[in-house]
Amino acid sequence: MAGTANISSSFVITVVPSNTAATVVTNPGRSFKIVAVSATNSTGGALTVTVTDGSNNITDGAQSIGANASAFAELVAANLEIAATENLSVTASGTGLNPILIYCVAEGGGQALTTA
Repeated sequence: MAGTANISSSFVITVVPSNTAATVVTNPGRSFKIVAVSATNSTGGALTVTVTDGSNNITDGAQSIGANASAFAELVAANLEIAATENLSVTASGTGLNPILIYCVAEGGGQALTTA
C-alpha cells in the first residue's frame, strides 16, 4: 500500500487565561501547523474557547467545553498553517479553562519520508 509519511518536530503552546480578554501569543518567527486544540474546564458550567491567527478562525467559532470536562475543539482545516509573521489570539469565556493546549507540528506537517 503506497502512501505518504512525514516526520516533524512538535510542540504544545499552553495558555492559562486570567480573564475573558483575548490572550495574544506572540510568534517567535516560526511557521507551523496547528493539529489540535484542547481545553479543560474546571467549573460547574460550560465555557467557550476561540483561537484565531489574528484574523482567521482556527477553532470553528467559539467551541464549548462542558462543565468539569476536557475536550478537543473542532478546527477550520483551511486555516491551520500559521506563518512566521502571524500571532495567535486565544479568547476564553471564563477563567475556568485551565489549561488551553494548542498542539503544533512543523510547517506543512514536516519533512517527507520515503514510502513504498
